Amino acid sequence: MKSMESQSLNQDQLKKILDIRKDFYRYCKNNLKIKDKHSQIIPFVPNAPQRVLIDHVLLCIKERRPVKAIILKARQMGLSTAVEAIIYWWTSTNKNINSVIIGHEESSSKNLYMMFRRYYDNTNPIFKPTVRYNTRTDLSFERFDDTGKQVGLGSSIKTATAGNKAAGRSDTINTLHCSELGEWENGEELVASLLETVPDEEVMEKPSMMFLESTAKGRGNYFHKEFVAATKGLNNFEPFFFPWWILDTYERDYNEPLGETTEYEDFLIDLMKKGHTVAGKTIHVDPDHIPAKIHFYRRKAKNFESTPERLPQEYPSTWQEAFVASGKNVFNTLALQEMEKDAQPIEETKYYKIIPGELHEQYILERVPFEPNEKPDDFTYKAPLKIWVHPKPGHEYVIGGDVAEGLKRGDYSVAEVVDISTMQTVARWRGHIDPDKFGEIVGALGVYYNYALVGVEVNNHGLTTIQKLRDTFYTNLYKRDKGYDEDFEEPTSNLGWKTDVRTKRIMIDDLIRIVRERLNKDLDIVFVNEAFAFVRDERGRMNAEEGEHDDTVMAKAIAFQLFPWGENDIRGLNVVKKTKKSKVIKNE
Repeated sequence: MKSMESQSLNQDQLKKILDIRKDFYRYCKNNLKIKDKHSQIIPFVPNAPQRVLIDHVLLCIKERRPVKAIILKARQMGLSTAVEAIIYWWTSTNKNINSVIIGHEESSSKNLYMMFRRYYDNTNPIFKPTVRYNTRTDLSFERFDDTGKQVGLGSSIKTATAGNKAAGRSDTINTLHCSELGEWENGEELVASLLETVPDEEVMEKPSMMFLESTAKGRGNYFHKEFVAATKGLNNFEPFFFPWWILDTYERDYNEPLGETTEYEDFLIDLMKKGHTVAGKTIHVDPDHIPAKIHFYRRKAKNFESTPERLPQEYPSTWQEAFVASGKNVFNTLALQEMEKDAQPIEETKYYKIIPGELHEQYILERVPFEPNEKPDDFTYKAPLKIWVHPKPGHEYVIGGDVAEGLKRGDYSVAEVVDISTMQTVARWRGHIDPDKFGEIVGALGVYYNYALVGVEVNNHGLTTIQKLRDTFYTNLYKRDKGYDEDFEEPTSNLGWKTDVRTKRIMIDDLIRIVRERLNKDLDIVFVNEAFAFVRDERGRMNAEEGEHDDTVMAKAIAFQLFPWGENDIRGLNVVKKTKKSKVIKNE
């Protein structure tokens, strides 16, 4: 059968064909085929999540505005299939569309190519544009006549791999798909260069399209940061995520009643009753189907008994849940999700820097503006001090300190300020600085917060920080149990918090309870990100997942050990009464 370009058609036939080409769902029904889990080629019939994404794209086309979608995939949602279907349809039915699809590795790029190649191979011949294959990774909808003049659509679909330096190089990209972005090395740099080639304005009277898509690959990477920003309206992307229970196929026939439900199952039931809203559309779950979905989840939970941390990654109920760490999470994920909801947007947080005043032992607390182009983890960042609540008369405060070496790309030094009466984190300093300079900062914060009790970890560089605090006459310091100095044959007081196997277990266990019971209010996302990545390894040791930080977790844990409870009761401390206090001036 000849292609539409060369076949003689009457006006009615031609109009019908053109109408189908413009209507995605009619075009899909007549042309697009996929491979099912049994390797059978079947028609592509979009499911509910796929239809939400497709409808969003079609609305953008109708309103002649760019498509900017960031997609967090869950298991077997078929969202990559939907994206490739949209790109193939758009590129094969419009002139001069340059589409680029980039996978995170060569095998994934090949799979993406085979997906849209399958669409082309199974397209009804009457809808097939003239094609010229450039390479095994590109599909060009064009041909040339005897004079060398290009005829046909002049559109193309090209695939590349993120690790390839030439990936996505083009004068203009009309449609861009970045697949498995969470796996990309230097994702931020590469995506930034790609986005510059995708114009926001209309190109050939057709809106541009950008799809950033990935499964969750931990927290703190570029994909995670951009998805979170999208949920808060801090970038130009529309977030798309669908919980596992949206799919009709994720149910289990059952004869027995549910019986007693767990806290998490009650959480799931509440979510399903409310339905899930994305891109302005709410997908509801039939209440009669909820028990079948709970039974399904229970069966899946048994399959993951040896690796329970994988269950929320494979079958996430919320987008926050999808970004759990790959190890066994130490902290309650439900509680962390609630904390994440309460986290204050970074541009609303008040940033400060502490600078020396004109007089000796005087410090100025200077407000600085939020600058969205600066990176919070940058060595030169102006304002590593965040304040949510300024000190109140009569309130007592504690400061937990975790000290690092001060290297730009190393761990952070963190000072966690907590109000004893409210258990709220009221301020946090987090940055890279020499240990002695960190001592000056902690001392200034201590003075500012009503001469707070300071507990600094002394395992390594903390000794330098403690010495600086003593040199500046800050004496309200946490003292460990008195020990015996063999050199002087007399008791001695040990300043600072000493973390060892025993004390770490105590401090982390206490923090687990505090998080689980929602006792600590923290408006900063930094702790939440670290807590999600704080895991138990195979030997039961608790540390940050490889490549992540736990400095804020440790500082907070130390801060709560300074409270008047438990083994480290501060009520019995003998603090020097006659002290030399520095003055802190608030300058806003």
